[in-house]
Amino acid sequence: MPRRFDLLILDLDGTLVDSEAILVQLINETLTAHGFPPADARSVGASIGLPLDEVFRRAAPRADLDAIDELCRCYRLRADDPDFVRLFRLHTGVTPTLSQLREAGVRLVIATSKRRATTLDILRHCAIDGLIDAVIGGDCVTRGKPDPEMVQRARSLFATPPERTVVIGDTRFDIEMGQAAGVATCAVTYGVHPAHELRALRPDFVIHGFESVRHVALDGKGAKPL
Repeated sequence: MPRRFDLLILDLDGTLVDSEAILVQLINETLTAHGFPPADARSVGASIGLPLDEVFRRAAPRADLDAIDELCRCYRLRADDPDFVRLFRLHTGVTPTLSQLREAGVRLVIATSKRRATTLDILRHCAIDGLIDAVIGGDCVTRGKPDPEMVQRARSLFATPPERTVVIGDTRFDIEMGQAAGVATCAVTYGVHPAHELRALRPDFVIHGFESVRHVALDGKGAKPL
C-alpha cells in the first residue's frame, strides 16, 4: 500500500496513553514521602517527557544529586508495580489506528523517557504490544529527549531515511527531538503541552485526535500549523 512515511516514532505518555494525572500524582507523592513540598501540578505536567532525573530537578530545585537519585529510585519502584501499570488507559482511537498502520506496512517504534521494561509492561496491559515493532526507552540511550539519539537509533533499526520518518508526540521535547534529527514532526494537541506552544515550533503536521495519524502516515496530510 502506498504511504508517505515508512517509520513512525511515537511518544507514549500523552500521545498513546492518557497518563498526565497519575504521573503528576506519583511525582508529588514521591516528593512528599522524602520531605519535599509537592510541586505545582502544571509545572510537573509540563516536564513529562523529559528524563526522570530532570523532572525531579525541576520539581525539587533544592535537592542535591544524591536526593535526586533517591527520588528517581523510589519513583521507579512504584511505577513498575503492576497495580500502577493497570492505571494506564489508551487515548481514543489508538488501537484501531495502530492496527491499520501495521496492515499498511508502517514500522511503529515507541520512543519514551520511561525505562524499556516498564514501557513493555504498559503496552501489554493496554494490549497493543503486538502492534509495536520496537521500544526505545530512556535506559536505551545516553542522551534523552530532546536530543535526537532516540530517533537515530530507531532509524538505524530499519535503515529508514529521514525523509521517510516522522516523530509524533504531545510535547515540545518530541518536536524538538524530531527536528534535531532532521525528520518530519507531528504534534498532537490533546496531550500535555498546549496547542499554541506546539504550533510555535512549526511542526510539519498538527492533529487533534490520534485517528488522524493514519492520514499523516499514509497520505502526508494533517492540520497544518498556523
